Amino acid sequence: MSHRLNTLTAQRLVERSLRVWRDRTAIVEGDRRETYATLRERSGRLANVLTGAGAGPDNPAATLLPNTLEFVEVDVACARAGVTRLGISERLSADECRYLLADSEAAVLVATPALFETLEDELPDSLQLVLLVGGENARNGSFPLLAYEDALAAASSAFTAAAVPPETPNYILYTSGTTGRPKGATHTHGGRASSTLNMLASELVVNTESVMVHAGPLTHGSGSKLISFLAAGGSNVVLPKFTPEAFGRAVLEEGGTHTFLVPTMIQRLLESGDDVVQAVSKLEQISFGGSPISAALFRRAIDSFGSILTQVYGSSEAPHPITLLRPRDYVDVHASDAVLTSAGRVAYGVDVMFVDDDGVEVAQRELGELLIRSANLMRGYWRNEEATDEVFTEDGWYRAGDLATVDEDGYVTFQDRKRDLIISGGLNVYPSEVERAIAEHPGVREVAVVGAPSEEWGESVVAYVVRSDTALDAAQIIEWTRERLAHYKKPQRVEFLDQLPLGSSNKVLKRELRDKLWQGHERRVN
Repeated sequence: MSHRLNTLTAQRLVERSLRVWRDRTAIVEGDRRETYATLRERSGRLANVLTGAGAGPDNPAATLLPNTLEFVEVDVACARAGVTRLGISERLSADECRYLLADSEAAVLVATPALFETLEDELPDSLQLVLLVGGENARNGSFPLLAYEDALAAASSAFTAAAVPPETPNYILYTSGTTGRPKGATHTHGGRASSTLNMLASELVVNTESVMVHAGPLTHGSGSKLISFLAAGGSNVVLPKFTPEAFGRAVLEEGGTHTFLVPTMIQRLLESGDDVVQAVSKLEQISFGGSPISAALFRRAIDSFGSILTQVYGSSEAPHPITLLRPRDYVDVHASDAVLTSAGRVAYGVDVMFVDDDGVEVAQRELGELLIRSANLMRGYWRNEEATDEVFTEDGWYRAGDLATVDEDGYVTFQDRKRDLIISGGLNVYPSEVERAIAEHPGVREVAVVGAPSEEWGESVVAYVVRSDTALDAAQIIEWTRERLAHYKKPQRVEFLDQLPLGSSNKVLKRELRDKLWQGHERRVN
C-alpha cells in the first residue's frame, strides 16, 4: 500500500466518527434527529446512488438546498465515496446556478423541487440524475428525477469504499463572484483533514457534549465546521433560515454551545431584545468572520454575550482559521481598538508573509500583500490552470490579495483588498479604514465604501450607508469622518440604502455598487 494512503483524509475522519459515536446524535433539524449509526446507514445508501449515477472525483455531486439535514448526508456520503461535492447557494440566480453546474461538469444534483424548477429548462449535458428532497419521481429529458427518499430506499445499504488518496478533490467552493465569473476553489481530502485539525487545535474547544448551531449557510463558513463536530462526537443543529428568535430558541432547546456568524448577524442578535441576548449568552463560543467588525460592535457583543467571541479570517481559497483573535487576546471590553479591529494572530500550521508589489517581504507595521502557505490551502481552481497560476507563487505561496500589517506581537490588521484600493489625487485610500470610521457612528447600521470617477481627483470616495437612525443625513456623516480621518479620505458623497447587496456568502457585493458609479467608463481606474 502506498504510504500516501496513511495520510489523514476527510474520508478517514468521517469513517472514524460514524464507527465510534454510533448512538450519539449527529444531526438535528427541527423535529428530525439522526444518530451517527443512522447517518452511516443513510450516507452509505446515498453514496451508492451517487456513484451509480457517475459522480466521482471528476464529476461532482452538487447540492442546491437550504440548510437541511440532507445537506449533511450529502457531505458525508461524498467524503466516504471519494465523490467531489459542490455546494451551490440557494441565493444565486438561475443563470449563476447553471454556470456552476456546467463549469464543474456535475453528474448529480440534489435540490428541492422549488429550487430545481428555476433551472430545469436548461441543464448541462453532464447531469445524469437529479434527487429531489421532498419531491416525486419524474423525468427531465434523458435523465431521471428521483425523490431523494425513494432513491435511498431502493439503494443497497452495504457500502465499502476504497481508501481515497489525500490529493483527491473533496469539495469545490466557488468564489462569490464579486469580480467577474466565479472560480471553483478545489479542496482535497488531505486539505480538508488539515483544515479540520487546524480548527480543533487553534479555534474550537469541543467534546462529545458540544452542539454546533448552524445559523449561516452550510455551503460556506458554517458548513466548514461540520466535520470538526462529527470528529468530536458532537451534534450539528441545522437552522433552515436564520432569524434571531429562531436562533435563540435553538440555543435554549438544543443546548447549543457553538455557532458561526458574520458581523451583520451579530448586529441583528444584539438588536432583538433581552430574551435573545440572554439565550445567545449561554453559548460557550461564537466564531465569526466573513467581513470586518467595528470596535464598537465588538465591544457591544462582548458586553452582551461575554468574552466568548473568536474572530477568524479565511477565504474560499484558504479556509479559516488562517488568523484568529481569541478571547485571551482581548480579555474584555477594555481592549484597545487596535486589538479589536485586528484579525488576531496566525493559526497553528499556517505560515504568512507580507510583501510589496515586487514580492519583497516588508518590515513589521509596513503595509504588504498577505501571502499564505499551509496544508489546508486549495489545490487550485477547478480546471483553470491560468487562474491558479495567477494566485500562487512559484514556491507555493498563495497570494491572498489582502493588504495588511503585522505588529511586534504578531497581530495582523487588514487594511483592504488590493483591488479595492481607491487612489484619490495620487493618495491611497483604503475603503475599510473609511468604513471603520463611519461604522462607529451610533446612527449607522452598515456601510460600504467604493471609489467613483472624478475629473478633478481621478477617484472620489463614496459611502453607501444603511441607517439605524433615519434622521441621520449625509452632511452629518461627512462631518463625523472629518474629525476622524485625513481630509482626502472622507467621503465626497453619501448614499443611503435600505440594505447593502450581499453575495451568497453574506459578503457585500461592492462590484454592484461600483458598477453604478462607473457606467460609461471603459476602465475601472481613472
